[in-house]
Parts: sequence; C-alpha cells; structure tokens
Amino acid sequence: MIGIIGAVIEEAEAIKNEMTDIQEEVSEGITFFKGKFCNKDVIFVQSGIGKVNAAMTATILIYKYNVDKVIFSGVAGSLDERVNIGDIVIGTDLVHHDFDTRKFGYKLGQIPQMDVWAFESDRELIEKIRKIENGKYKLIFGRILTGDQFIDESNRKERLGKEFEALCTDMEGAAVAQVCYRMNVKFLVIRSISDSLNDKSAMEYYEFVKLAANNSKEILKEILK
Repeated sequence: MIGIIGAVIEEAEAIKNEMTDIQEEVSEGITFFKGKFCNKDVIFVQSGIGKVNAAMTATILIYKYNVDKVIFSGVAGSLDERVNIGDIVIGTDLVHHDFDTRKFGYKLGQIPQMDVWAFESDRELIEKIRKIENGKYKLIFGRILTGDQFIDESNRKERLGKEFEALCTDMEGAAVAQVCYRMNVKFLVIRSISDSLNDKSAMEYYEFVKLAANNSKEILKEILK
C-alpha cells in the first residue's frame, strides 16, 4: 500500500479530485482517505503545515495503515536560479536547515544521536522517475531543505541554497523523511516550485500554488502508472 501526503489544501485538492472509491477515516483528528489513484490502492492524507504536523501524520499513516512507501507531493520555494516556477524537484535527500546544535560540535542541520545528516530518498522510486518521458515538465534532482519558516528573502534563499547545496525549501519534507527513516519505510518527496529566487515569494506563492500543486500531482501519476 502506498501512502500519499500533501500539506496544504491546494495540494490535497489536486490529488483528491482524481481519486475514486474514496472512504474517509478519522484518526487523532486527522482525516485519511482510502481509495484508488491511477488504479492503485492508496491512502491519502493532508498533514497540515509544518514539521510537527507532518511527522505526526506520517507516523499514524505508517502505523495504522501499514504502508510500505510514503510519497509527499506538494510545493516548495526555489533556492537556485536554475529552478523556476512550475519546475519539479525530486528530492534525492532532505535536510533540516533550521536544526542548529553547532554549539555542541554538530554540523548545521545534524540531529544529535542520528547516524545520518541527510535523509536519502528511495533509489528505486528515483530511478523510476528518471525514466519518465514527459516533455511538459522540467524535472530536477537534488537536495530539499526543510524548516518551520516560509523563506521569502532572496539573499537568505541564496545563502541557504549555497550553504547546503540545495535546490528548494519546504516546511514538511525532512520531517516525513526522518520518520520514514526511523521506521524503515521507503519514501520520496516531490516538490513543484511555487515561488522563485526573489523578494516577492509570498506574492508568487499565492499566485502559483495551484499550478505548482497540479504539476507535482502529474508526476505522482506518472510514478504510479
């Protein structure tokens, strides 16, 4: 069984609108949707925004529904001038950019007592995407950053991108990745870009979030096919 997570309503609607045979179940106040997507049995859930919401949702999804793969489909902000609105970033690995225990000798982003700095996505799922022949969307493979902040200053975006060698930033991906890593479940994070590398990110987000969410969903469909 495949578990699919989206964070915001635009991401959720893009996926739910194409599901069939939907059954709703509520667990710990979170609504899970069992049904078919691209003729595959899936469990879809909207996590809400932020790392705690994402981690809690992913944990329940894995425990209660016994999924063996988790795919996060959604939007993100660009950290690289090569990554533009509508482009799709396939996360090869994910890092918490706002986890800082450098005072104790750890690398920025490193979680104490974890044996990895970056959480690597499932290689088989990544290779499946590399074989997709779809000229409609620009696919870029690389690192995704996560933090409980909406980053909208261009100078900060550039600094994060260079410091972590990352392509985009979100508010949930690494939290889901960390849960899956701890629970030995395969995962993949797909992010379509909703705002570019400038100081107008918040305005762009509201203008392009639906477009980006739909692009991310289309690649999800290609994977499941």
